[in-house]
Amino acid sequence: MSETALEAAFVTPQSTRESLIGAFKPRSSELPTTGSSFFIHLSELCPVACLHCMYSSDLQRKSAKDSLSRDELTKAIDFINESRSQKLNITGGGEPFLKFNSILRLLTEVTTPKIDVVSAGYWGKEPTRANTLIRRLDAALADNPAGPEVILRLSLDRYHLEAPRPVRLEHYGNVARAWAEQRPGFGLGFRSIEPDWNIVDRQIAEELGARLVDVNDWNRKLVLPDGREIPITFNVFRRSGKASELAEGHHDTSRSIHEYYNPFETGSRRLSLATTVNDAIRGNYAASSGVAVTLNSDGTFWIFCGTAPDRRLLLGQESFAEAVATFFQDPITHLLVEEGVWSLSDLVIELDKEAHAAAMAKNDVASLVEDLLDAEDVRLAVTLVATQKLLAEDRATLDGSHPLGAVLAAPHRDLLAECRALIAERRARR
Repeated sequence: MSETALEAAFVTPQSTRESLIGAFKPRSSELPTTGSSFFIHLSELCPVACLHCMYSSDLQRKSAKDSLSRDELTKAIDFINESRSQKLNITGGGEPFLKFNSILRLLTEVTTPKIDVVSAGYWGKEPTRANTLIRRLDAALADNPAGPEVILRLSLDRYHLEAPRPVRLEHYGNVARAWAEQRPGFGLGFRSIEPDWNIVDRQIAEELGARLVDVNDWNRKLVLPDGREIPITFNVFRRSGKASELAEGHHDTSRSIHEYYNPFETGSRRLSLATTVNDAIRGNYAASSGVAVTLNSDGTFWIFCGTAPDRRLLLGQESFAEAVATFFQDPITHLLVEEGVWSLSDLVIELDKEAHAAAMAKNDVASLVEDLLDAEDVRLAVTLVATQKLLAEDRATLDGSHPLGAVLAAPHRDLLAECRALIAERRARR
């Protein structure tokens, strides 16, 4: 029996996907011109080495390149400012304070209206050290003519407290007391996990002589004796990275990502994290006309929850506008940006229930797109379905000579069924 065009396509799924992307032409030339949230990972290393770390970070290098060089940081700052993003998140990756001078440069030179600096707080072991670093952060921020609103957010949970190189309650207390005494031009907050609600928040409140006030289902605040407030945000327990190796029961009091992110949806099952400005402290993920960007410590970057794992770019090779155009050449990016991650999730469960279950089991939106699209055949099938939808809505064209043109003209249910069958065949052979 002769091989059909779709069967031939799945023999080499990655090259077929690349040929589709090359033939795909969106009708509209209107693309996002700005950023929304910008996430920068300064290092993949971390001295705390928590057993639940979603990045599996410790002091062991896992790649040939574990941090941005000085020249790369200059390019990163230019890229951030070119993007006109609304918020910069200096986060992990690893521990940003291992690249403390890079944090100082970012605080001084970026033009985003808001900046979050995330840290494990390991540098608060000595009160003198905590005071020194708070003072240096404040001085760097004071030199920024843009005057951004900044908050330093310390990760506080049982795993940091019990890590191989733990951060003790008194270490967090040293940082908080230094912040309260110096009254710098930035805020302070804590970030934790839902299983530790009513545990670490009570512990740090006792350490600081503060009282706890409920804000909403995932936020509390510490009110210090002088009236100053420190927010504490509780996120879901993610089962990615090292956390996947933990015994059952560590996460049974955490909501699923579906439950947690429901208040942030802009419509029924519409969660487009690729375009939002994240702000869980204020209880919203504000809609934006821009795109969120993640820049990793190895220099690669992508649209957060908006880029397939095979479409990442390298810093310095394209301008922000050029990078956005490259990302939107992929039909999958249109799906993720315009319809959100649940649309991708709903599609993958129709194609490969095992792949969907494995991805959702991690309970982690940060890696959800990468996990759902990890398999080349699933990635190709999603590309085909997303392309078919855009063609049917007359929002794109495909070069007339492409061998899959007739396949994409078939009814949606037929294409979905054939892709599902081919994926199942490939899985059975693996």
